[in-house]
Amino acid sequence: MAQYKDNYPLSYVRLDDPPESQTKAQTKSQAKTRPLSSAEQQAVLESQTIFWGSSWTLEIISCLTSVIFLAAIIVVLYMYDGKPMPDWPYGITLNALVSVLSTVMKAAMVFIVTEALSQLKWSWFSRGNKLSDLALLDAASRGPAGAFVALFHFVPRHLVTFGCLVLVITAATDPFIQQVMGIKERSIHAPGQSSIQICNSSLYTDYGEGAGPGQNKVPLSTLGAIYSGIFTEQSPNGKNMLMDCATGNCTFTPYQSLGFCSRCSNITDSLKMETTPMSVPSMAAYNYSLSNGFYFQTAPNQNYIMNATTNIPLVDLDVTGLAVILNFTSISSFGYAVPPQVSATECALYYCVNTYNATVYSGKLTETMTSNVGTSNYSSGYGAFGKNFDITPEACYVNGIRRNDTSSDECIYKINWLSSLSLSNSLSPLLEGQGSRFTSNRPQWSSDTVEALYGDYGNYSETNSIFQSLASSLTNHARSKVCDDTKQGIAWTMQSYVQVRWLWMILPIALVALSLIFLVITVFHTRRQHIWKSSPLALLFSELRIDGSGNFRTDPTLKGMENTSRKMDVWLESSADGPRLKAVATS
Repeated sequence: MAQYKDNYPLSYVRLDDPPESQTKAQTKSQAKTRPLSSAEQQAVLESQTIFWGSSWTLEIISCLTSVIFLAAIIVVLYMYDGKPMPDWPYGITLNALVSVLSTVMKAAMVFIVTEALSQLKWSWFSRGNKLSDLALLDAASRGPAGAFVALFHFVPRHLVTFGCLVLVITAATDPFIQQVMGIKERSIHAPGQSSIQICNSSLYTDYGEGAGPGQNKVPLSTLGAIYSGIFTEQSPNGKNMLMDCATGNCTFTPYQSLGFCSRCSNITDSLKMETTPMSVPSMAAYNYSLSNGFYFQTAPNQNYIMNATTNIPLVDLDVTGLAVILNFTSISSFGYAVPPQVSATECALYYCVNTYNATVYSGKLTETMTSNVGTSNYSSGYGAFGKNFDITPEACYVNGIRRNDTSSDECIYKINWLSSLSLSNSLSPLLEGQGSRFTSNRPQWSSDTVEALYGDYGNYSETNSIFQSLASSLTNHARSKVCDDTKQGIAWTMQSYVQVRWLWMILPIALVALSLIFLVITVFHTRRQHIWKSSPLALLFSELRIDGSGNFRTDPTLKGMENTSRKMDVWLESSADGPRLKAVATS
């Protein structure tokens, strides 16, 4: 029974008992630190007020940002695909713009994944796991390097592995974006002159007066072309002086031009040999003749090595329908064999119509002759003397279009008869003559041009090469000096343009999609948890409570704390006083 004195209750308290106020405080503290039940935790979550930064608002905005900037990259690349590189002010390039867009897109993606991984860090400790996992998960949420390390510590079935994998692959976004856009070059039409000189179908006139009637000769410029053809080998493609190409790269549709052509034939088999015996057998004379009456005689004591003439009937060559300027026949010997090695060659130089395909690349003309035929009404009879004649090709090209009807004036090439006469009068003296070896086996020539015709061996190959060079030189001279017409072409220039390789966009598009999927899954997975994400406040406000009899004396060094953390399982609990960590010793 309670005792009272002056209306106050009397009681006895042991000296070692804690004060009543302290007992009440301990009871209240124990009530606050006990783990909340599931119903209590749900009530706490529902009672929280959502404000900026405490939910997934920033992550959703980042999702929209990554999608918008990805779409911007695709739109920009689509707009400039196959088009020239843009010329923007201040030196801004298309590469720079795409790089800026991809950087923002990547930053938004990384933010989404890292924040989701940070939230999964708290989810990881909602069940018992090693304390050392905290450092790995925290490093994984900070960038690709930490995520790469974390990939090897968590089983693939966990959501953390998915996020780490996305974050690691995100590091390859920049190289893939750079590979999407390539710079190529292509040829485009360019303003500027593009032409090549030709002999048109107007009357071809190239002659001089000469010493008297019928003795007309070519002008000195044409005579120079003759000497160039004989003494300097003229390549059919050595015609850069004929073209004008402003950009150095031009093309031409097929075109035709009046020119000179040659034909040669090896008629050695047509030679007939007769031997004139001498008292000394080794001094016998050898006489060679052709069916047209041309002959060649040589002997050891009168060693002739060549005999050449012009304008005699041809033995083998068929020049029917050709506008022949002159015929040439030569017989020559080579060496000192008995009987001598003899060869005979005949050639014809004539007018023709050449058909060409031409291109100019890097300033160099490449002209390919596709045809050099043409029939003529030319006649060598006396009735044709003083009359102009025509040459008509088998097919006619007008503005690059082939016509089989060659009756129009555009397809008929006219030659002034004096031009042909002058060329024959000028060439014949140069191609006629002899070569001999009378004195000490030293060759002597009637003219330098005959020596050039003989060359090294005096055979068919040597003579044919000279006539081809002569025809090419005369053709180039006629096109560049005699005629005054050009064929227009198309000038080209190189243009840099953008080529988009869309396959390289698969990875950036996939990463944006995966980051969105990862965020949606994380939001759903943590919908009944506190949204702490990368905030460290959860740890700062947590209380690590150790259950059991384990003695966790922690070395203050980092290695000591790591060793201790490996010996305990940790639960993150919610209590009346807030979140706290509970540690339990493991075996």
